[in-house]
Amino acid sequence: MILVIKLSGRVLESTSLRRSLASDVKHLQLEGHRLVIVHGAGKQLSTLCAQLGIPVVQYEGRRVTDERTLEAAKMVFSAVNRDLVADLVTAGLPAIGIAAYDAGIAKASRRAPMRVVVAPGETREVDFGLVGEINQVDRLVLDNILGAGLCPVICSLCADEQGTILNINADTLAAELAKSLCADRLISVSDVDGIYRDPADPSTLLRRLSAEQARDHMRDGTFTEGMIPKVKAALDVIDKGVASFQIVSGLRPNALTDGVESDAGTLITR
Repeated sequence: MILVIKLSGRVLESTSLRRSLASDVKHLQLEGHRLVIVHGAGKQLSTLCAQLGIPVVQYEGRRVTDERTLEAAKMVFSAVNRDLVADLVTAGLPAIGIAAYDAGIAKASRRAPMRVVVAPGETREVDFGLVGEINQVDRLVLDNILGAGLCPVICSLCADEQGTILNINADTLAAELAKSLCADRLISVSDVDGIYRDPADPSTLLRRLSAEQARDHMRDGTFTEGMIPKVKAALDVIDKGVASFQIVSGLRPNALTDGVESDAGTLITR
């Protein structure tokens, strides 16, 4: 199977968690899976910005990226990428760290200003600055990397046609790569166990859903506001050719391998 694994910045903060995930990823490779890893570093970027006195401005979870924020992102994303690759290589995985703009893997353009909610009942048009939207993914580059037996570990920096580096949402990047590869599964590894009917009640975790069941739950109001974006993302990648989408918690030991081999987290399939 081709697995695209998105690791959130929160689960990469801890050295022990990162090394545990590296061991899980190596196990999946030994089982014959071809792997593409995408990582975020949003929490680490916010921490560095606070240390440098750079304002952190976000709307609807989207970060406004000015020139100072982008320079901080370059530093943070590179550091997180280096640490993750080192742990993967130490675990025995032939990992190679790159950015989304390397070899033209993904091409982007600057996001146009968009209308967002800035306060309850108030919207306005916001220019997100040096933030990109992905226009194209070059599958051939990914196929060549995978064909060489390597595991690409991709940080979410892209570039436009003029070579201007742009900040890209890591979840969006992972989804676009998964769609381009027609991956068997896109796995989101974060600090949540999966999708709940009621996030306040752990017993309402939904282990397995078909895409149609997920759509039914969307229509009947089963999902709360915080779950809706996750379900929409799952349905989007499945509609575009990805066989399944899964959410697992990287805070739990072996959650990644358990998710692929048994029933950890939430799995949405065609």
